[in-house]
Amino acid sequence: MNFKETYHLHPAMRLLRSSIRQEQRAKLALAVFLLVSGAVFGYVFFEERNILATFGLVAVMVGLKLLWEILRSPKVENDRLWQLLNSQSKHIVWVYSMNTQTMPFGFYLWERGTMYFKLLDGGEFSVSLPARKLKMVSKFLNRLLPHASFGHSAERERLFEEDPSLLLKK
Repeated sequence: MNFKETYHLHPAMRLLRSSIRQEQRAKLALAVFLLVSGAVFGYVFFEERNILATFGLVAVMVGLKLLWEILRSPKVENDRLWQLLNSQSKHIVWVYSMNTQTMPFGFYLWERGTMYFKLLDGGEFSVSLPARKLKMVSKFLNRLLPHASFGHSAERERLFEEDPSLLLKK
């Protein structure tokens, strides 16, 4: 078996898959929170303060919209980023990662990484990953996306703003 046949078994793809799943769960939790808190808020302030009841109604509507989007495509395989990586990889033109350290008052607590995927149509996706795994995922994506540019720079930012296709390797 060659790389193209087994890439979905690679630890980097499993990590990306679990990160996408984690973000879907976070969106679901936010949707449920908005629904419940909006309904409670609307009920409590319904007769006393109309503007606050309106905020509750808006929260319920936003929660319902989020919930609808999540329930409409609950599988990771239906996620747009997953589809791009698996079958439409030519649409990804630039990949880079950022490492964020949480250090309140100078005390190191943890670090988290974010990987950004910039698309040919000017769109963008990002995925949260453990900071210590960013290099491994980036090396894997370099093999999976040989046509894409990797790493962040002001020049690449400018090229992406001008025309994303300029970031494709020849």
